[in-house]
Amino acid sequence: MNNDKPKNKSTVKSVRMDSVLAHRVASYAVAEGTKEADAIRRLIEKGLACEALSVYATPVGQLIRDVIAAEFSLMRDDMDARNDALEDRVARVCSRGTKASLQAAAQLNDLSRIMVPAWREVPAEELWKHYSSMGGAMQAGRAYRDVRNGD
Repeated sequence: MNNDKPKNKSTVKSVRMDSVLAHRVASYAVAEGTKEADAIRRLIEKGLACEALSVYATPVGQLIRDVIAAEFSLMRDDMDARNDALEDRVARVCSRGTKASLQAAAQLNDLSRIMVPAWREVPAEELWKHYSSMGGAMQAGRAYRDVRNGD
């Protein structure tokens, strides 16, 4: 009794290629580390697989595409939510810094009124408005020297 399974018969075919295609197949074979014959077989198999995907589109294929699209949509929504949370966190951190700098400026204003005799009679609101407008001008991009000189 012969228990050997029958082997698939190989068929030898010849393929005509122009020099450009022959060079591309040779480059693919080198990149894959295979013989040119193996590279041609692999390329034909890949080409047939791609052709089958586009020609024989089935409801199962559509379902898979819809599932992938839904996954990407969920990922996009998750990324948007994470981005919004990050923006809120950055805004809170920045506002803390702003509050701290405003608090320091107010304390310096009060200290300056104590230390500088000429400022004792000046209402704190005027000093605050003056330095606030200077700070706003610098935040708007004007140079400190120009702001200080009133230019």
